[in-house]
Amino acid sequence: MIYVGIDVASKKHDYAIMNDLGEIASTGSIDNSLKGFKKLQDAMRNAQEFFQDQNIRIGLESTGHYSINILHHLAKNDYKVMLINPLLTNMDRKSSSLRKTKTDKIDALSICMFLDRNKFDFKPYTLKSYHTEELKSLSRERLAIKKQLRIELNKLHALISITFPEYYKVFKNIQLKVSYRVLKTYGIPSVIATTRIDGLTNTLHKGSRGHYGYEQAVNLKTLAQETIGQDSRVYAFQIKALVERIEFLNTQIKSFEAEIKDIVDNHFTYLLSVPGIGYTTAGIILGEIGNILRFSNANKLLAYAGLDPSVYQSGDYDAPRRKISKRGSATLRWAIHIVSSRIIHCDQTFIDYYNKKMSKEGKSYLTTLGHVTKKVTRVLYSIIKHQKEFIPQT
Repeated sequence: MIYVGIDVASKKHDYAIMNDLGEIASTGSIDNSLKGFKKLQDAMRNAQEFFQDQNIRIGLESTGHYSINILHHLAKNDYKVMLINPLLTNMDRKSSSLRKTKTDKIDALSICMFLDRNKFDFKPYTLKSYHTEELKSLSRERLAIKKQLRIELNKLHALISITFPEYYKVFKNIQLKVSYRVLKTYGIPSVIATTRIDGLTNTLHKGSRGHYGYEQAVNLKTLAQETIGQDSRVYAFQIKALVERIEFLNTQIKSFEAEIKDIVDNHFTYLLSVPGIGYTTAGIILGEIGNILRFSNANKLLAYAGLDPSVYQSGDYDAPRRKISKRGSATLRWAIHIVSSRIIHCDQTFIDYYNKKMSKEGKSYLTTLGHVTKKVTRVLYSIIKHQKEFIPQT
């Protein structure tokens, strides 16, 4: 067997090629370009001739977006490539040497030795994983936009509280389309107070598709005339700008959700069979897990999600309360928690399990939900690994 270790960076990649006897064929650097990738392929072909061995396994660390292009290039050319957690290679390197040395060449050789020492745990990257990476990218960006949306909404709430606190008496939910239309059209109460009632009625009627009309227009105009809010042209400008930004963010979120839905529909519909999982939740779970073959059993997926119990024991002391470790992917942990909080209301097996923990064993809600998340994670592991739909137990 020939092992190739690649230390990935932004502009160049360092590589090392050795066989399972520890003999090094070559080391070097390549540019992060098609020319560089072909240079690496030439080096690997030379190593195959040198060692008289056609079996090659390639390892590279998961270093964010820097590893994506070379990973896909090698996978498309039918090379067996494994994406490795940098924490594992770092621990492996420290356990094999006491010397405090670190260079790109040493890192590449360390990856080769890691592949050799873990030859029975080699889990090759597949092009199917490309779709899960797309879901990860889309889902994380969607969550980032949602976070930005909450910030903008808080700003809007603050400005409305300053300029027109009585506005909430007409619009308890300011995120309605008709509310945005009013805010963009008029901005501040002094403008509403001087607007003809028929014009205000027309704005409300069009913005709400007939649900708001004359009565709400009269109420809104009266409140605007009697408001204690601060009148300012600058506030009006800010409100209009915020509403436009909020509407743009909402449009972006819908676009991302449409892309996620398209990928899930084409490749991962089986996950939608789990009660409590919709398109966006499926996208988050699949994207954060990535290649399910990285996990040899459900317990390892639990640990990756940070849902495994943390253990503290020293001498005769053993911590009585064991909380979840909360290591690994916080986003995956959150998504599994959301699914768990839903599934206890819509699947009889989980309903019975939840009731048993709560009523018969007397556990608290959060403790019970913690047990449910572990059960849900094991179900997800089985479904994704075997690509089979969830079958409710009767």
